[in-house]
Amino acid sequence: MEIDGNTLIFIILILFLFFSSPGGNGVTSQYEFNQIHLFTQQLETEYSAFQNLTYNSNFKNITGLKLSYNDVMENPLINATYPIDSKNYEQWYNNENYLIMPDEIIQTIGDSVWNLTNDEQKNIFPPIITSTLLGSINLDSNNKYSKIRMPLANFYEPARDFSDNVPPMGETYIDDWEDYGEIHNVTFTKGEMKVQFTHVDKVHTSLQSKKKKYFNTQDENWKLLNVKVDFTDKNENEKHSINTLGIYDIRTGRILAMSESAKFHSLFALPHYMSVGNSRTEQKEVFEQSKKLIAEYWNTSNYIDTLTMGYLNTMYDDAVEKCEFMMFFQLKPWNQYNKDQLKIIDDELKWPLGRPANLSHIPDITVTSALVYSPDCGISLSTKNIHGERYELKIRSIRMHLLCGIFLFVAQIYLLLRQMQHTNTPSSVNKISFYTFCMINLVDGCLATLYFISATLVPELYLPLVISAFASFILASIFETRYLISVYASQVNERNVGIVTLLTGHTEDPETSNQRPVVIPDEASISSSLYGRFAITLITFTFLILNSMSWPRHFRIMFEYSAIFILNSYWWPQVFRNAIKGIPSRRERERIENLANRRQNKMPLLWKFIIGTTFIRTLPIVYFFTYSSNIFRHHKDTRFVVILSLWLLFQIAVLYSQDILGARWFLSQHTIPEGYTYFKPVSLALLKEHDDVNDTIDTGNKAISNENHPSNITTTVDCAICMSEVPVYVEELPETHGVDIHDYMVTPCNHIFHTLCLENWMSYKLQCPVCRAPLPPC
Repeated sequence: MEIDGNTLIFIILILFLFFSSPGGNGVTSQYEFNQIHLFTQQLETEYSAFQNLTYNSNFKNITGLKLSYNDVMENPLINATYPIDSKNYEQWYNNENYLIMPDEIIQTIGDSVWNLTNDEQKNIFPPIITSTLLGSINLDSNNKYSKIRMPLANFYEPARDFSDNVPPMGETYIDDWEDYGEIHNVTFTKGEMKVQFTHVDKVHTSLQSKKKKYFNTQDENWKLLNVKVDFTDKNENEKHSINTLGIYDIRTGRILAMSESAKFHSLFALPHYMSVGNSRTEQKEVFEQSKKLIAEYWNTSNYIDTLTMGYLNTMYDDAVEKCEFMMFFQLKPWNQYNKDQLKIIDDELKWPLGRPANLSHIPDITVTSALVYSPDCGISLSTKNIHGERYELKIRSIRMHLLCGIFLFVAQIYLLLRQMQHTNTPSSVNKISFYTFCMINLVDGCLATLYFISATLVPELYLPLVISAFASFILASIFETRYLISVYASQVNERNVGIVTLLTGHTEDPETSNQRPVVIPDEASISSSLYGRFAITLITFTFLILNSMSWPRHFRIMFEYSAIFILNSYWWPQVFRNAIKGIPSRRERERIENLANRRQNKMPLLWKFIIGTTFIRTLPIVYFFTYSSNIFRHHKDTRFVVILSLWLLFQIAVLYSQDILGARWFLSQHTIPEGYTYFKPVSLALLKEHDDVNDTIDTGNKAISNENHPSNITTTVDCAICMSEVPVYVEELPETHGVDIHDYMVTPCNHIFHTLCLENWMSYKLQCPVCRAPLPPC
């Protein structure tokens, strides 16, 4: 089926409209319009209540904060309906009568988490903490504490059918929903934790705005953070993810972050909970400054006007599926620096100009202690000494590694060009394994695709990633694919030759097999076919790699190890190809006097290409599996590297043995099928097919009729290459048996040429010079 240009454009337009997201706030129906309207009304009401809050006044009608821990202790089934009878809204104290945490957790935060042993007045904390921290996490308690009942407004529910226009009113509790059951709780006791801190200094002021605006007037003492926390069990069968806003007090090194969902509007709770562990006199200052930070963020970002349906749906999904978490972090101070030195370091990391900052000795961002508490699931988790290097330092390190990778790509291109020069004839290219270079090409193509994807995700590394992607793409799509096209074109006329027939010995008669009509595709059709296969295979394998990142640890590691091991078995197809072609040993090749034949019997792969390619492709694996501080924090597994190295050395050893002993030294003689032989006697029946047969008598200087000298008859045919006569050995004529059968060659299509003429011809084209039929390599 053919598709014209107009039809193709129409299909692309339909797909674009189908997959593109709606513009603006994403509203596509009257029901969603009403949902957004109710959502904004709720937030406006709660923000007004937030503005009236003081450091010593209680929360009022704010979602998720209507109940305290003591309220639930006294009545586990109490409804969070404002106002609650006998509840004092005009006071506030840091205890379970006002907070949604028990006194035990509050005391732990004040005594163990937010309590440094050094004099707090002398501690210096880094003002910029953008980094990714890794460490372990432990479950301190599960279902030990009472669970806070948090209502969910019914208008968050999606429409039931297309006729719905008005969302339902009122509110409900997820525990009462039989369809959903319990939300996703933490069940493991020990696991791994990753915390990512990103500074929020600028915000968009509208949905369509491309520019961002600064909002923080307390930049020297307070920072607004985007906090992303992921923690899993050791096998990654259970995962929990939190992506929310947090605030960082630079003076004390304290960080507070709370999850945000439709049942817990934690943004309005940050000022009160930031003052946990402070004295009564300090509470007022901390509360007012953190409240000012939240207000500036809210007003500058036009929070209400920038809400979208995507955000509303995410809030609803998080409320239904996840626990709410409150996270308290304490940073380790950098007392070895003063504030001026920290400013120089930050400026140099942001804009490198050669300032006197020793970037190689900058310590990691370290959380000395942390506590994670879930009020609605009643669990507590803790962690200590999670750490990670500054984001700018990590980017510098990745940039250096990418430059080294570009050098490896250039070295691989050089080696491949030398290999292509070594096999610059169809006869020599025919001995190359197509599947060896397919495996190599697949790896390089996937690297190019992953580099291009990463370049769009990490703008700081855009240039080195694009250069790496370009180098890998050039290697894969131009040099390697071009070489694969040549290999495929030289082998397209082969039939019934494979490793199975090689080992079993059951083969067809090559002369009978070669009599079948063969249509050899031109190079253009081969190119289009291979490029199509390359694209489909590349997309499929890249999608599989990206998808495997979300698999459980056990399955992901199995896939990773299997893929690496299989894709690093790229020399085995060449071993089998050598055995199929039957390349003689090095000693036999040196004894061959015919230079053309010696050139055709040389080893197909250069040894510098074999050794260099193996080293280049093994080096990154050795780095990631043996260096625990690698840029991707890949786990260390020296045993796997040793096994893989021995596996590659074994492949090279087999190739070397084929070079020294012959390609078929490990096979029994009776299992080796005979290929087509060009050196053979001819029959009279074959000669009758030729119009250029001559019978002459050799008299030294004169040729006369064969009737007078029948005993010295020489039968010849004309060579179509050099246009000279070729003496042939005729089976039915004993008088021609003095001719050496190695002086001429008979093709499968029964054309006869001088040996030297046809060998030189076959060095450049494996087609018969007369009829253009495919010729098997000799």
